[in-house]
Amino acid sequence: MSTKQDQTGFPCGECGAQLSFAPGQSQLTCPYCDHVQDIPTATESAEIKEHDYLSALSNPELVQVSNINEQAKEVECTNCGAATIINGAATSCPFCDSPMVIKEDTEGMILPESLLPFSIDNNKAKETFQTWIKSRWFAPNDLVQKAQNEGMDGVYLPYWTYDSETKTDYKGERGEHYYVEEEYTDSDGKTQTRRERKTRWYNAKGRVRKSFDDVMVCASKSLPQKLFDGLEPWPTKDLTPYNPGYLAGFSAERYAISLKDGFTLAEKKMDAEIRKAIKRDIGGDEQRIHRIDTRHDDITYKLVFLPLWISSFRYNEKVYRFLINAQTGTANGERPYSVMKIALVVIAVIGFFVLMAYMNG
Repeated sequence: MSTKQDQTGFPCGECGAQLSFAPGQSQLTCPYCDHVQDIPTATESAEIKEHDYLSALSNPELVQVSNINEQAKEVECTNCGAATIINGAATSCPFCDSPMVIKEDTEGMILPESLLPFSIDNNKAKETFQTWIKSRWFAPNDLVQKAQNEGMDGVYLPYWTYDSETKTDYKGERGEHYYVEEEYTDSDGKTQTRRERKTRWYNAKGRVRKSFDDVMVCASKSLPQKLFDGLEPWPTKDLTPYNPGYLAGFSAERYAISLKDGFTLAEKKMDAEIRKAIKRDIGGDEQRIHRIDTRHDDITYKLVFLPLWISSFRYNEKVYRFLINAQTGTANGERPYSVMKIALVVIAVIGFFVLMAYMNG
């Protein structure tokens, strides 16, 4: 699958053709005359900043998609509803391989100010895809051949990152183990003794403080969250100030999860870590948590673009997706299963146990 679109908006200074960002470099390259142009270096004013969360909720700074790139426009998938920002004409959605249409009425959006550029190129992405497909033993035999005909689309995914200073008051219990000797009668009617572990519980309460930095929430609804989770971690310390040149040859998805809803999801991630901190604070051999009351202070956020290679392919009229973290090379995906292969394995296992039973009989 390929979106077959002119997404760059950066004409070559030599022949006028559209330039593309070269993954792993800070340059734009021409596919026709091999001319190379540098991406302008970010100025001091373009430094990566954290923004106050509460201020943004009450008075958000919204811009149009043209602020992403002067030639940018927004298209929407007719199937999954993904809103993608491009610079040309898109014929199919990178997330589900369905038709795309131009979205006439677009709402303002928070502008991403940083990103992780692509460091893995298309050829390496295709190679990773083929290796992954071939390693799926239970996949249908013709899937490998079909996958060879599929392309890879480069898409920047929107992610919110949140920082927060937390203070949590809690109440719970600390369990301490002790052992007693107990008598019991065995199967022969003889009296035996055994060591039995028991637990004494004591009330516990206290306060834990924890700082959170760059808690990440994928702001896309286009794919199952488990597919995105399989691409982590992302090296956010390597973020680069936003420059439209990095999007040359790629598309970018508009965030579908709001700043507020994103923080609600981030709170769940933070809560899991806070509970671990509470259990360490309670101590003992076991812990019970009955109540927690967390306060968040100094909440800040960023909106960032993270690079993804994706192949959406159809098999027996169902769409499957394969994703690659275009910074680290971590891959995750879906695939169909061969009923015949699974049946053969089940038959072989049953046959093995029948043979073992016969030989031992």
